[in-house]
Amino acid sequence: MNPINEKELYELVNNISLKYFHKPFNHDVKFNHRLRTTGGRYILSNHTIELNPKYMIEMDLDEFIGIIKHELVQSMI
Repeated sequence: MNPINEKELYELVNNISLKYFHKPFNHDVKFNHRLRTTGGRYILSNHTIELNPKYMIEMDLDEFIGIIKHELVQSMI
């Protein structure tokens, strides 16, 4: 999968949230190049999802969507 900008990333995350959880994602989502061993993380203090861009490039789209869904579940707890 080719790299995307953060606006496109937000649209992807929001669309996944709407499709699978029937709720919009109204917070920030961004790439974090410092993540080394994880695909993403949810930061409770500011409700931001950070995703590792390496996983988007090296994995197929279904696996990257799985990481996004995992982080979205964390945001809904």
